[in-house]
Amino acid sequence: MAVALACVTGASAQKQQGGEKNLEVQFAPLGGNPVSISGIRLRIFNSESSAIRLGLFLGGNSTETIQQEADNDADLLELIDVDKTFDFAIRPGYEMHFAGTDRLSPYVGAELLFAMSNTTTDDQEQYTDEDNDPQVMTTTTKGGTSTIGLNLVAGADFYFSDAIYLGAEIGFGFANTKDKENETSYENAPDGFDASTSTQGNVKNASWGPNYQGTIRLGWLFN
Repeated sequence: MAVALACVTGASAQKQQGGEKNLEVQFAPLGGNPVSISGIRLRIFNSESSAIRLGLFLGGNSTETIQQEADNDADLLELIDVDKTFDFAIRPGYEMHFAGTDRLSPYVGAELLFAMSNTTTDDQEQYTDEDNDPQVMTTTTKGGTSTIGLNLVAGADFYFSDAIYLGAEIGFGFANTKDKENETSYENAPDGFDASTSTQGNVKNASWGPNYQGTIRLGWLFN
């Protein structure tokens, strides 16, 4: 993509002059997937040398696993385990850009991090009730984490045209992550089973250091 853009746009590209807005997509080619999208960022350039930025990530996943196939002859019911996740992160920040060249815009900056992750797990078990009928009990466990952090960043944007660029960024920061209380509940529990809701205590974790996965950013300017 970078080579194609360079061939099309020629050598007259100019970087931001101030007053533009910028929307970019962040790719993580060094992650578990060949190319994964790790977020979207909006930047508003107050001038040629400063910008306000706002990063956003919103995503989730749902996985169903059949633990037992239904078999009427053997009195077996279908058992399905379900794992769900929901992730949200927002990163407001500020950048200071340096002169560089007509095409290159190096910068340093800082951003805050507010993130949350929710998890829900449904586990099913079969049992036989007092009438010898097969039944399914579902155990639901809910948990997650919340994170607050601060990152110092450094990066550069290389403009292939007046509106399109590629960029890279590294960072160093601090993050404080708190585990939410795990809540366990039961549905259709057998007689005599303690089906009351239970919770577990919180765990806190503080970390600091280089906390950025290698990312390549593709963005474009608009007024």
